[in-house]
Amino acid sequence: MNENTIITYENTIGKLSFAYDSAFWVTEVSGASSVDVDIGESRGAAQTGATIEGQSVQPRTITIDGAIFEPLTANRKRLLDIMAPQVKSTLTITQNGESWYLDAVVERTPEITPGRGVQEFQARLFAGYPYWRTTASHTAQVTGIVPMFRFPFRSGGKWWVSRFSDDFYSEINNTGNVPIEFEVLFVARGAVKSPEIYHVGTGKKIRINKEMAAGEIIAVSTVYGKKGVTVTSVTGEAANGFKYLSMDSDLSMTLLPGANLLRVDAAQNREGLTVRIDAPKGVRSGV
Repeated sequence: MNENTIITYENTIGKLSFAYDSAFWVTEVSGASSVDVDIGESRGAAQTGATIEGQSVQPRTITIDGAIFEPLTANRKRLLDIMAPQVKSTLTITQNGESWYLDAVVERTPEITPGRGVQEFQARLFAGYPYWRTTASHTAQVTGIVPMFRFPFRSGGKWWVSRFSDDFYSEINNTGNVPIEFEVLFVARGAVKSPEIYHVGTGKKIRINKEMAAGEIIAVSTVYGKKGVTVTSVTGEAANGFKYLSMDSDLSMTLLPGANLLRVDAAQNREGLTVRIDAPKGVRSGV
């Protein structure tokens, strides 16, 4: 790694920072830039080539080679204690003003080579979700009150702190190179019936078959491992709302790389609906 790169490994036990001015260095990271893709195919008689039926991105394995400096005894123990098996951890790489992270577990605990003054080590990590995500998040207000106030600002002329948007269509840009899972928040400013969000490009939709009272919030997550629907009443009580999800809703809906055109609708009082999308600012297959 170069002197501007900082690699962080963190879990409930502790935190390790690998940098030029720290007691731990990383000399090489293997497996950070590429992913393996399994391709499902079919072939017919006299067919040239094959027909691609589907693709599946495989989990990622990352090998970290590094060095431990004085005080060796204490730092060696700290490395072994924190990079422990069966502990969910986060690996973050910060470089050029950007931070990207993976959720990972140890596949092989550090193997340390004895030495005086400095000791080398190698560890291997396993990430079930293979894509790197930014530590920054992206929130897009699709309908409702859209904030406009920004620093710095000029006091001359006309300016607005916010504006109301009830656009039927909204465009959200995914700056990464892979599809992004997200959470959509339906907020009722008045009585709303059957709110819906529809992806024009893919034809996938999320529709809630429920009459929402003013102040009620429904959150729908398409994130793997967190897919579901949560209804929060006007009194603040949260409950599982999966039963309200329409049969033609698709929780595999994602934001594709580039521009995504979304349509917001409701069976009654679409104007009384605020819709917000929360997602990682960027997701990439390699860093």
